[in-house]
Amino acid sequence: MKILMILLLLSNFGTSNDLRIYESGMAFLLNKNYSEAIKEFQTLVDQYPDSKKADDALLEIGKYYYESGEKATAIQYFNKIIENYKSSDCYDNALYYKALILLDEQKIDDAYSLLSKIKAGIPDSEILDKVYYKLGEISGLKGNYKQGLYFLSKVYMRFPESKVFDDSMEQASYYYYKLKNPAEGLKMLSFITLENIKCEDLDYLSTDLLRFFSNKKYKVHRTYYQMPKPTLVATDKKGTLYAYSKKDGYIYVIKKGKMKKFSTPSEVTSIFYSPKFGFFYSTENRIFNKATRVSKSFTDGGEPLSNIVSIAIDYFGNYLIYDKDRAVIYKFDKNGKLLKKIVAPADYIKLRKDGKIFVVRDSRNVVDVRDFKGKFIKTIANYKKIVDIDFDNYDNIYMLVDKGKTLIILREDFSLFQRVNIYGTLGGKFHHLTVDGDGTIFLSDKSSTIVRFN
Repeated sequence: MKILMILLLLSNFGTSNDLRIYESGMAFLLNKNYSEAIKEFQTLVDQYPDSKKADDALLEIGKYYYESGEKATAIQYFNKIIENYKSSDCYDNALYYKALILLDEQKIDDAYSLLSKIKAGIPDSEILDKVYYKLGEISGLKGNYKQGLYFLSKVYMRFPESKVFDDSMEQASYYYYKLKNPAEGLKMLSFITLENIKCEDLDYLSTDLLRFFSNKKYKVHRTYYQMPKPTLVATDKKGTLYAYSKKDGYIYVIKKGKMKKFSTPSEVTSIFYSPKFGFFYSTENRIFNKATRVSKSFTDGGEPLSNIVSIAIDYFGNYLIYDKDRAVIYKFDKNGKLLKKIVAPADYIKLRKDGKIFVVRDSRNVVDVRDFKGKFIKTIANYKKIVDIDFDNYDNIYMLVDKGKTLIILREDFSLFQRVNIYGTLGGKFHHLTVDGDGTIFLSDKSSTIVRFN
């Protein structure tokens, strides 16, 4: 023990003060004492700006504020590295995190430019795999799936051990399907499945994609759950079903035979699940996020919205809201700032993964498909009394029509996949549906039953 203490003392004598401060900060960081770690790193930056560890300290401070959600503060530290430490091994990380912040602020082109700067200027960057993945993701957000595949291929061809390898293959399968090549999409999933035999998420994805590749029609059904008057249903696409009961005022959370429920402050008018931001539900005048336990109200011209009947959350965390009294579709940012509004008398709206908005109007007899810039993509007018719409992970479209008597399934390009006589098959009408990640359809009636259909 004495020898160890002597060695530690000798090592301290040979260590500069700035390095000791940095090592102290890292020790606090490893022990999750973040406030003390940041104090040490800030001391190093303030007292030893020319230290070889100053850039590392700036990066750790920036990452801390980024992960704490204080992104305006974080970007100040990343900018210091970008401006003053261009030859540093932290330079690429600073560019990367700044790009993530710009992407979060919806400055897509600026984020793309910074990531491209890493790709072109630092070919030996240790984060090149993550850079390629983000470039692929941004390309998909722009609708450029071919370019997205190019970047994603760089990940799975060059970085097979990368932490974003599976995500890249999964994203590639989606892009291939959008480009009408489901066979290649299945191949992408098969590569991941070989390495992750017990990964349930992949089973879902491959089951869904295989159905449309092999043209396997829906025909098996059984009662999935009984509850009082299920009026709204949604899934997280990974096996969890959310169902609202208007009769008892609870939202039921159902997964693999297990159930829990929670009450709501007033009647629920819409529910939505976001893979990035969790479960949301609305009342007439507020939207609640179950994960953060935060609720928000929204105003237009100083007047609060008071008849919210549809909600959705996009990739960036923006709120898409339809207020039926005003006959307006709104887009608010995550802080509640009004970004855009479209006057569009409707019955309800639905949001697809690729950002397309489905506006159901004219007493539920017409669907306008549009982007939020106002551009019309398509009008669907050959189905009547469309009581609900949902989408699977590959943007295929599921519609309950004829007042819930018929199920229509369209491929993502709007071509017909299957028409199911629900009334003849199940002996009743259904009023809500949702689609899981494996393409399983859940239908709810107005009485007590949720049916699983696959």
